[in-house]
Amino acid sequence: NSKFTMSKDIRIKKGLDIKLVGIADKTTTSSSLSSVYAIKPEDFHGITPKLVAKEGAEVKAGDTLFYSKSDERILFPSPVSGKVTEVIRGARRKVLAIKIAADTKQVHTDFGKVDASKMSAEEVKNHLFSSGCWPFIKQRPYDVVANPNQAPKAIFVSGYASAPLAADLEYTLAGKEAELQAALTAVAKLTEGKVHLSVGADSNSVLSNLSGVEIHKVSGPHPSGNVSTQIANI
Repeated sequence: NSKFTMSKDIRIKKGLDIKLVGIADKTTTSSSLSSVYAIKPEDFHGITPKLVAKEGAEVKAGDTLFYSKSDERILFPSPVSGKVTEVIRGARRKVLAIKIAADTKQVHTDFGKVDASKMSAEEVKNHLFSSGCWPFIKQRPYDVVANPNQAPKAIFVSGYASAPLAADLEYTLAGKEAELQAALTAVAKLTEGKVHLSVGADSNSVLSNLSGVEIHKVSGPHPSGNVSTQIANI
């Protein structure tokens, strides 16, 4: 049963907007693939990686490159299909980066299609594990990969970007309502509390019409779009 709560405004007074001349054009172009990609485990705070894909391994986009030493369910996927050309190590053989030479034609691992609204919390969690999506769920404080053994009091999603030259989410998310609703329905299963979704106070965000969340309309200077700022004001 989806619950929809009236919006609650968040007004930030302290902060700074850098007054840059002009704005980004609202056009979409296809960019060419880079020939080499690198994944750095240290970008995921608090993670000690255990390598799965060795040098010379062929991987699809979505295949596991490494997992978390503290919880082997937390998998970190390759963003592209190609060949692992180098594993760069530092002191005490610490993995610093995994380099992948990308295929010209990309091949993706298919994790199947599921209906989150009919799944239990454990089923949603397991699907996020197997598809390599769990590392993108962060826990506060410290912005570390969320501990799957701790149920969060609430989940916070910022749909408002206040940083200078940030992408206009109204434009980039247009037409993706079904995907956004599926994502929010899924993460809502992970908490007994609420899912708080923030949108710009003056925007016509596609996020404003999604169900099962509590909407907050945000206004004020940067960093009003940052999740931490919003959490402190909710």
